[in-house]
Amino acid sequence: MKFSWWWRRQREKELDEEIQSHLEMAIHDRIERGETSEQAATSARREFGNVGLVKEVTREMWGWTSLERLGQDLRYGLRMLRKNPGFTIVAVLTLALGIGATSAIFSVVNAVLLRPLPYPEPDCLMVYSAFEQGSRGERISAVTAPHFVEWRNQCRSCVQMAAYFAAQQGNLTGGAEPERVRIARVTENLFATLGVPPLLGRTFLPEEIGRPSSGGDIQPNSNTVVILSYGLWQRRFNADPSVIGQTIKVEGDVCSVIGVMPEGFKFPDEADAWLPVTLSPTRNDLQIIARLQPHVTPAQAQAELTTLAQRLQQESLQKNRTLNVNLIPLQDQVVGNVRSSLLIFLGAVSFVLLIACANVANLLLARAATRQKEMAMRGALGASRLRIVRQLLTESLLLALAGGVLGLWLASGILDLLVAFAPQDIPRPTAIRIDSWVLGFTLLLSILTGIIFGLTPALQTSQLDLNTAFKEGGTRGTGSGSFHRLRSLLVVAEVSLALVLLIGAGLLLKSFTRLRETKPGFNPDHVLTASAALPQADYPTTAKVKTYAQQALARLAAYSEVQAAGVVNSLPLSHAGMSIQGSLVIEGESKDRPGVIASKVAVSADYFRALGIPLLQGRAFNEHDTANSPGVLIISESLAHQLWPNESALGKRLDIGFPGETWREVVGIVGDVKQWDLNAPLASAVYEPYAQVSDQLRWFVGEMTFVIRTTAEPQSFIASLRSELQTVDRELPLHNVATMQQVVAKQVTDPRFYTLLLGSFSALALILAAAGIYSVISYSVTQRTHEIGIRLALGAQAGDVLRLVVKQGMGLVLVGLAIGLAGARALTRVLSDFLYQVSVTDAATFALLSGLLAAVALLACYLPARRATKVDPMVALRYE
Repeated sequence: MKFSWWWRRQREKELDEEIQSHLEMAIHDRIERGETSEQAATSARREFGNVGLVKEVTREMWGWTSLERLGQDLRYGLRMLRKNPGFTIVAVLTLALGIGATSAIFSVVNAVLLRPLPYPEPDCLMVYSAFEQGSRGERISAVTAPHFVEWRNQCRSCVQMAAYFAAQQGNLTGGAEPERVRIARVTENLFATLGVPPLLGRTFLPEEIGRPSSGGDIQPNSNTVVILSYGLWQRRFNADPSVIGQTIKVEGDVCSVIGVMPEGFKFPDEADAWLPVTLSPTRNDLQIIARLQPHVTPAQAQAELTTLAQRLQQESLQKNRTLNVNLIPLQDQVVGNVRSSLLIFLGAVSFVLLIACANVANLLLARAATRQKEMAMRGALGASRLRIVRQLLTESLLLALAGGVLGLWLASGILDLLVAFAPQDIPRPTAIRIDSWVLGFTLLLSILTGIIFGLTPALQTSQLDLNTAFKEGGTRGTGSGSFHRLRSLLVVAEVSLALVLLIGAGLLLKSFTRLRETKPGFNPDHVLTASAALPQADYPTTAKVKTYAQQALARLAAYSEVQAAGVVNSLPLSHAGMSIQGSLVIEGESKDRPGVIASKVAVSADYFRALGIPLLQGRAFNEHDTANSPGVLIISESLAHQLWPNESALGKRLDIGFPGETWREVVGIVGDVKQWDLNAPLASAVYEPYAQVSDQLRWFVGEMTFVIRTTAEPQSFIASLRSELQTVDRELPLHNVATMQQVVAKQVTDPRFYTLLLGSFSALALILAAAGIYSVISYSVTQRTHEIGIRLALGAQAGDVLRLVVKQGMGLVLVGLAIGLAGARALTRVLSDFLYQVSVTDAATFALLSGLLAAVALLACYLPARRATKVDPMVALRYE
């Protein structure tokens, strides 16, 4: 390479000497013919032609000219950027903000949506589901053990088919402190279907799966076994390889550890441990995953499974129902509803990048107007238009690459914040990082960005009239009209894009504010909550469950700082509980109320006082409401109005349609609460005393949450709470220990994240748009200094000049606002799923944010306009 450089330098020297020798010989001949030295030199140069062009043609014959020119363009571009440090710094920072934010969001999109799942041939993995239409038109999940066995035995489209139940929280004891973990129940071939062997030990055997006997009873294997995740193995057993064969208690059952899965394997639902599934024919929530045969398309597999399902349905006793089968790729199930959210915010950050590109394009256009004589000189020396465009694009790409490098550093910091505050439902959070794909995306994005913001200014600058450009004043006149129009269009685009982002952020902010102001129906102040799950093996009857609750509440109530202590089977806002529909029968009526939906909740006597739910009529539960006393109920206000709209509900009797629970008398009416979500309507509810829950509903009260109202700060009571509950049962781990204010705050975590994210993008867009408007108007004032001086000299007042300049800028802003309003009305519809009690076309938000952007734009116009009024006419008249 060094030799090649020396050779080209030598050839350049020889070329210069040859041209100079040719010119000297021509001059000498003309002098001998009688011309003067000056006449001979001028004639010889005119006859020889363009020296630069001759050199270019000669270099073409040498070869490697493209690389040489690229090197020349790079060196020249670096010199020009170094010569204008202010311009370079502003342009690089602007691009870095846009590229950095875009690369950070792409990192999340890449990890969640684009990167394949960590299984062999993940595209072949499909999830099957089936549902029936109920008698009232509702969808009923209908994947049962008979469906699974039939499909697995007869499906020819699949290599493997496995079944599992969704992972549930469960108690793990033995060895260290008891803890709450996620446990999935799976068939023996789930791990083979996914193509993931265990790190240690083995997986389940077919005989370890519980199956129905000929008599219909379930016959699970007596030797209960468990497989651990890598994380649980490390955390609880210190990654001890001898863990295989050890015994632990899972949900009260003694289990032998037979295997450990490799790091990162958490299927399904981030499971910590796996137990053998029991294929009960009565449960209809079985989930099925299959690996397709090579070259079998999902459509072919869907058709085969549909045929099998229809045949199975015809053979069943319920021939009047239609079984519908769905097949979706495992990737789509893992991604879920997160896909639309990520794509929306990727689109939003792209708007920021476009605004940044428009800003830099404006800077390049302003700079290009001052370089027209330079470009004209290059053209006069023989440079083609393509050569000039290439030189200017090289400078743009240098800016973009510098912005990309800085943007990648910014993306790393932004990504840390995104991962720390991201919603909990984002799958595969550990895979979110800056990897080779993100690096490649950032490089490609930088190159495309450089072309986008650099191409138009380069084409505009290279289109020169050499005669005009060399005239005095040509720097203002040449191309100034077209430059101005192009810069104006860029400002309009910036304003419209910024307004769309501002309105989107405004809608989310208004929605978030209303969600924060929503009354949950209870008083969360000074309330501590903690949950305990009582395993079936240790607490097989409701009597044992009630005894545990009574002992625990008695111990907690003994503390002086405890005002009230209660227990509930499903805490409000915990996404848990049971909804009943069409099973409420009023005494004296012959049929149920099919349109009435209510939550069924079991509570202790002091629960309403502990949580601060107001008692509106009647009485609360008390110690006299026992299993041997007449059944009683407390209902919510809205349910009372639904069932007895024109009379009092007190004293009325209801049958809520559950086994072992007969007619119950309504003894009290309480206020409605947000039982499911903060953004859901207030829920109608039926409350029954814990003491009166029937033995048939042991599963209904197996998990309970303690609710303690304290006089002091609730956090100070956590240690006492743990101590007392461990005294009652040392092997029960407490989980979800939190104040009720934290439970309420958790409901707004996702809306807060989305609001902050889009709000940050819109704030950045607003700043960039304001900077773009300011730069255009400021440059216009500079270009019109001569004109302004003439106006002032002819008697124009400062106010006239101020109005003239502001009118020019605000005219562009108003056009941008009009386009932005139309765009926002069309695009903000994608935010409908994120909004609470706010319309996507909320007029107040549209008007307020349009006014805010107009005010910021007015300020950006006013500052250079005010500077224009300070122009000295005498100086301006001499300005060129």
